[in-house]
Amino acid sequence: MEDFKRRYPRVPSENTILLKKLGPSDVEIFAKTKVVGLGGCMFLSKESYGVGSYFDILISVKNSVAKAMCKVVYEIEQPDGNIQVGCEFININESDRKLLEVLLG
Repeated sequence: MEDFKRRYPRVPSENTILLKKLGPSDVEIFAKTKVVGLGGCMFLSKESYGVGSYFDILISVKNSVAKAMCKVVYEIEQPDGNIQVGCEFININESDRKLLEVLLG
């Protein structure tokens, strides 16, 4: 993966998420984030979803839920067989963005 500078910092944070793949398939995935920032998140998965796939995502933050639309920007297979999935938030409203700021401290 190329070395690049992120627009928003990301911090380690385990939060329950629900992803619903957008498109003709009806795929819903529960997972936990490993890293979260204002620009996106990373989670581990047992399967590949495809770089460029779009999801609606719900992220549990304390006693609330932040909603966003995200795009898979990378998938990296891990030695244990899991796949590290990096998502960029491409549509998130201001109140949900502020909720994510709670995670950044």
